[in-house]
Amino acid sequence: MMADVSGFSRMMGADEDATVDQIKEFHRQVKLLVEQFEGRVVDTAGDSVLGEFDSVVNAVRCACRIQEEQAAENAGRSAEERIQTRIGIHLGDVIVEDYRVYGDGVNIAARLEPLADPGGICISEAVYQQIWNKLDLNLEDLGLKDLKNIEHPIRLYRVLRVGAPVAAPSPLANAPPRLAESPPVSAKTSDESAAAALLRPASLVPLSVGAFLLLSPIILFPSAGVLSTGGAILTSVIAGRVWARRSRQSGNFLLALGLGIASGALWTDWSRVTNALFVLGGLIVAALGVGGRRSKDSATG
Repeated sequence: MMADVSGFSRMMGADEDATVDQIKEFHRQVKLLVEQFEGRVVDTAGDSVLGEFDSVVNAVRCACRIQEEQAAENAGRSAEERIQTRIGIHLGDVIVEDYRVYGDGVNIAARLEPLADPGGICISEAVYQQIWNKLDLNLEDLGLKDLKNIEHPIRLYRVLRVGAPVAAPSPLANAPPRLAESPPVSAKTSDESAAAALLRPASLVPLSVGAFLLLSPIILFPSAGVLSTGGAILTSVIAGRVWARRSRQSGNFLLALGLGIASGALWTDWSRVTNALFVLGGLIVAALGVGGRRSKDSATG
């Protein structure tokens, strides 16, 4: 995690002594937060701070907390006194030598930091893949970007808005962070979030195909229920995936899929035995989803 103060040179030119004091306090606060989220500060240079974490989720949660606390402090400052920080986060191998870290992982994080908005966070595809189902973030896909001195383009994401405060991990010794208990970083309502997720091309296209197949006997030709059953299952897969992501409970995906399979019996003209198998199979899958949700609640309760 690379954090850097935006407009540092301008601040130094306006009031050098006050800026030095502010940067020292910035370093102190960031170090404290990095340690709260089970990381360590491995380097500070001027107005920048480099943090290393064993957990990429904790790195993102720490970055969100840094921006939240700075936003709260800036609310009581004049425009000239405000500190705006850009943060870049990447997940990758590093070389550890004399308590410092080197390598492409560090270089990429440093390249991401200037791409973040002041008060914002920019993450790599590697980070996104690890956090998409653990943290509820409002992200903008920036597409593939060529980064200076980095051989291959990297897909980047920008955190658009940091919402409610993020709880720090439990201080209990040797206790892993309980990610399921973390409050969401976004303050969107669930209805708006679900609607927005369903309208994304990755969800809307297969959802439209599923609806088309579901209604195919009406708008095309009778198919003995094959197309309609496939459409029902495809629709439930897409809806279940969105539901699982928004609720952060993977069991909801199986629950929706099970209901889709069971509903296949409503669309077929096959035998009662076949329809019973559809219902039985759907109920089994749905039960696995319910069981998964209960196990997760028990583990985090």
